[in-house]
Amino acid sequence: MNRFLLCSLVLTTISSALFAQQAYDVEAGKPAQLNGIDYGFEIRNERQMEISGENFMRYELSVYATNRSNCTKLMFPRQTFLSTDEPNQLAVFDCLNATGKRLTSKSGTVVARPFMVPYQQKIKNSEGKEVTTTTNVQAGFMLRNGETVSNSFIAIVPKGERPVMKVRIKDIPDL
Repeated sequence: MNRFLLCSLVLTTISSALFAQQAYDVEAGKPAQLNGIDYGFEIRNERQMEISGENFMRYELSVYATNRSNCTKLMFPRQTFLSTDEPNQLAVFDCLNATGKRLTSKSGTVVARPFMVPYQQKIKNSEGKEVTTTTNVQAGFMLRNGETVSNSFIAIVPKGERPVMKVRIKDIPDL
């Protein structure tokens, strides 16, 4: 039993190190670049507000990932032990100085869209004749060349500060 527990611990540690996300600092208008993909954010709106007698800045942030690699990026779902990540997640943007007050977010994610492939099969219809049908099956996720995927969230930071952002990027292997 101890040997099994030790092996499980070692495999979990190795797999988490292999599939760890890389983290980069990003500034508004200055995206981080990795493997031909730009990861960045823009400030859509900002205003000052008062919460419980204290002044804060409220920012509407738009986070994005743009494929500039001159090729389509494909991601196939893989089974991972104890993984909580979404299989189509490209990156997580964390606002390090966000307070989370008023049910606002401290982070936002961008995800790739599903990639479907046609699957043909022969079945018998109600008359007993063999008919070929085509069904679309999800094979994974994709980010086409030049495509941008985005998301937005609201963050509240202390007055006089701008959002301090860090992006955690899920590595997309080259196929």
